[in-house]
Amino acid sequence: MVTPTTTGTAKFDAKGAGKPCETWYQVYGNLKSGVTPVVALHGGPGSTHHYILSLIDLWTKYSIPIVFYDQLGNGKSTHLPEKTGDAGSFWTEELFLDELDNLLRHLGIQDEYVILGQSWGGMLAARHATRQPKGLKRLVISDSPASMPLFVKAANEELIAKLPP
Repeated sequence: MVTPTTTGTAKFDAKGAGKPCETWYQVYGNLKSGVTPVVALHGGPGSTHHYILSLIDLWTKYSIPIVFYDQLGNGKSTHLPEKTGDAGSFWTEELFLDELDNLLRHLGIQDEYVILGQSWGGMLAARHATRQPKGLKRLVISDSPASMPLFVKAANEELIAKLPP
């Protein structure tokens, strides 16, 4: 098992949370090494970084620093059970985009980074890229739908409809 170089939290002012929030993160490698770090965005919402830990190989095999984090409400980041079911006004795309921007600033890598997003993390990564941040050097989207309406339609017609009662 590889030991992380840094583990910490970034204070995050989540508008409407009603309490202080923190984003938990773990870094493998040196963010000041001159090698552009990769920030891994996990799926969900509702999952954690654990299932994408195989990406540590970027550090151990290729000396590319990698950052994992648990998005707000998940894993070791602040949980907000009082916001359950508040998807329309609190749990928004904007919340998670702001959290990502906050983490990039906290780590001091906002001027040069790569995003690798998996599933929901890929959708978040794509949305982040549409803002054209100057520090985003590459974008990797893995196993993520390009269109939620098309994904929902296909899931309903091809997956759910074929499940046994």
